[in-house]
Amino acid sequence: MGAQTDSNPGAAGSANRPSEAIKSKFQGRSCSIPVLIVVFVQTFIVASLVLIIPLVIAFQSMTSANDLSTSTGRNLANSLAIKIQNIEGELALEKIGSLIQYVSENTLGIYKTLQANVDTNILDQVLYSFANADKYTGYAYNMYFGSSDNGMILLQKSGPEAILTTMPVGYAEAHPNCKLCSYFTQNFSKADIEWAVKRNTFSAVGGWNLDTWTFYGFGFANFTFVPSQRPWYKLAATQNEKNAQVMYTEPYLFAGSGAGQTGGATAGITAVIPLYDDKRFLRGVYGSDIAFTDMHATLLKMINTPNSFIYVLTRGGILIGTSTNESILDTTGNLKQATEATHPLIHLTANFLNNKLGSGKSDLTTLEGSFEAQGMYFQLRALAMEPHFVIVNGAPKTDYTGDIDAVLEELDNNLRASVQKIIGISVAVFVVMVCVSCVLTYFSVTVPLSKITTIMVQATSFDFTAFKAMEKQKGNFITELGTMEKVFYTMIEKFAQSIKANRELSGANNQASGLASQNRGTANNQSARKI
Repeated sequence: MGAQTDSNPGAAGSANRPSEAIKSKFQGRSCSIPVLIVVFVQTFIVASLVLIIPLVIAFQSMTSANDLSTSTGRNLANSLAIKIQNIEGELALEKIGSLIQYVSENTLGIYKTLQANVDTNILDQVLYSFANADKYTGYAYNMYFGSSDNGMILLQKSGPEAILTTMPVGYAEAHPNCKLCSYFTQNFSKADIEWAVKRNTFSAVGGWNLDTWTFYGFGFANFTFVPSQRPWYKLAATQNEKNAQVMYTEPYLFAGSGAGQTGGATAGITAVIPLYDDKRFLRGVYGSDIAFTDMHATLLKMINTPNSFIYVLTRGGILIGTSTNESILDTTGNLKQATEATHPLIHLTANFLNNKLGSGKSDLTTLEGSFEAQGMYFQLRALAMEPHFVIVNGAPKTDYTGDIDAVLEELDNNLRASVQKIIGISVAVFVVMVCVSCVLTYFSVTVPLSKITTIMVQATSFDFTAFKAMEKQKGNFITELGTMEKVFYTMIEKFAQSIKANRELSGANNQASGLASQNRGTANNQSARKI
């Protein structure tokens, strides 16, 4: 019995040692990724590419289309702006040129009348010549004549203050045929006469009746006026009888008030021409004033955009008229340079042009052309005739492109809103796609693989409970997984059958060994008895 007892543990130990010695040669990974995560990453990448690439292309196309449309619109607006400014400049130039031409032609007409038909020593005749011009030509500006001995007569249309006359002491006595010369002082007081004698100037303002062809109502004018000392007279006197022509003074401040103020203007220019007698002696100078206030009204009518501007200056840069409220006088009451203007656009453009001339140069007519500076388009044009005025007109670019910029801003806002909507929709679609993909993967791949894995793990321990449950289930609807389940089922089934057969064979062997041992024991006992 003792030998039998000892042999069983040894047999059991020898049976266990081979299984303990078997070690797996498969080298797995210490860290792995579930298939669901792989599918998630794959879906994420694919969905991202599918969504992002078309979105980027679409956004670029939309942005390019917006930029192209707005740049095209801005270019058209800029081109239109230049054309508008060309028209403005041409109109201003034509208007001022027509005014100068009108004054020049009337000046020549009066000159010819005075030169050929009028005794300029008799101021009555000069006055009647002016009245005829007013009546038959409708001349809009004043007309005056200053004689070489400082007598003067001025007529501006008709009315109670249409005439201004001034003459030195003794002028009426020197010209007895001049009825006006002795008439206009009749209403002077003793004090008025004393004042006039003291200053050697008799000055008066009176009325002119165009219907009755009479002068009337002269009153004392308290100012001193010497024609031969005025800029207009000095300019004309520089000419001789052979080349007498219409000339224009530089801008200057007008003297006197009322009728001599040209509608209340304080500054302007004068068209002048000298008159000579048959002995080539200077008889006097005819002149006609152009007030700069009239120029302001003319320029104001040519403004086409909210911030556009037009101004006129002499070729030397003196400001003589603007479309703005800019005064042409400085704080001391004198005419100022355009570079001293307080209006920002006039100041900027005038200084730009002045710098363009360079040091030592002052003739702005040499700069005729178009310019662009600090967000503005502007142009310079010059009169081809005397007095060669320079016209500058322009406007900020925003006056022409403002609507385009507003459209661009609106397009940008719309694009931004569209992008936000598209991104929101894309993100929602993306999340749904990923979720659907993960759910489908979970139920169609992960769950079946988990079952197979469970069966395999149990099979290593010879546990086929899960395998038996698999028999009652239908195969996966995915072809590859269905095939794999079928093959796996067959494999596990054969493995189970092999295990079962192995166990049966092992049992039979153990039974045969037991019988053999028993037979040996019986034989041994019998031998012992015989002995």
